[in-house]
Amino acid sequence: MENLMAKMPKMLMGQELEKAMLSLPVYDAAICKADAGTRLTALDAMTDIYVPSAMSYEIYSKIYIAMLHSLKKKYTKDAISQGNQNHRRLQGLEYSSVLGGADSFSIIGPSGIGKSTAIAKSIALSGGNQIITTENPYAQIIPCINVQCPHDCSVKGLLLAILSQVDVLIGTRHEQLAVKNRASIDNLVGTVSQAALNNILLIIIDECQNICRNKGGVNLVASMTQLINSSGVSICMAGLPETELFFGREMQLARRSVGLSYTALPYDGYFVQFCETLCSYQYVAHPSKLTPGLIELLYECTGGIIAILT
Repeated sequence: MENLMAKMPKMLMGQELEKAMLSLPVYDAAICKADAGTRLTALDAMTDIYVPSAMSYEIYSKIYIAMLHSLKKKYTKDAISQGNQNHRRLQGLEYSSVLGGADSFSIIGPSGIGKSTAIAKSIALSGGNQIITTENPYAQIIPCINVQCPHDCSVKGLLLAILSQVDVLIGTRHEQLAVKNRASIDNLVGTVSQAALNNILLIIIDECQNICRNKGGVNLVASMTQLINSSGVSICMAGLPETELFFGREMQLARRSVGLSYTALPYDGYFVQFCETLCSYQYVAHPSKLTPGLIELLYECTGGIIAILT
C-alpha cells in the first residue's frame, strides 16, 4: 500500500501561506500619464487584487484538513465495507452506512466578502488541481469537486453534476450510464457515493441558499444527508447566512454542517490595509492621497463588503 499522505502538498502556515495567497498584479506608475482609454482598460487589473485575511487562512486550513481526513480513509477496512454496502444499495438490497459524515462542514457568509475566492485559492494550494494517482492499488483520486446547488433544488441535477465532473477529470462514464439507464435518485445516490468513496477527497456544494428558497429543498437535504453518510468523504456546504438558519432547523444536517461563519468585514487593520493596497493602484492623471477620513467614508459606503470596495 502506498503512502497516500506523501501525495498531499505540504500544509502552509504563517508568512508562507500569506505569500502564496497574496495576489498583486503588476503596476506601472507610467500608466497615469497615458490616455484615458488606456487607463480605463488597465483599471481591469484591480479585479485580480487579493489580500488574504483571517477568513482566508481559516478556510484554507479547514479545506486542507478535510481533504487529509478523507485521504486517510481511502482503502481502509471501513472504506471497503462501505463500498460493499454501496453495491448492495445499487442492487436494491438492504444496506447500511459505515463511515458516517463527521468530516462535513459549512462555510457561511454574505455575498461579496471573498468566500469563493478564498475557497478557490485554498483548493489550489491543497493540490486540488492535480489528480492523485496510486499504483498499489491503481486509482485516480480527485482532490476536490466543486458544484453549485441547482436553483430548482433538483436532486438528480446535483448528483449528475458531480458525476459529470468526475467523468471529465478521470475519464469515467458514470453520468452517461446513469442517464442511459434512467437511474432513480436512490440509484444515483449510490453511484455518487461509490464514486466519491473511490475517487474524491472533498465535495464542495456552493450556493446552498437555494435550498431555503425552493420547496424541493427538503428532498435535496435528505439526499445530501444520505450522500454524507455513505460517501466516506468530506462535504463542504457554502452559502449565504440564511443557509445557516435552515441547517439549524434540520437536525440531520445541523451536526454535520458546523463550520465557519462570517459577517461583513469590521473596520479594523485589515480593512485599512486593503484600502491602502487599492490606493497604490491608481490609474488617474492626478492620484489622490488616502486619508483616515477617506477610509472611514469607504467603509460607510461599502458596509465592509470587499466586492463593493473593488
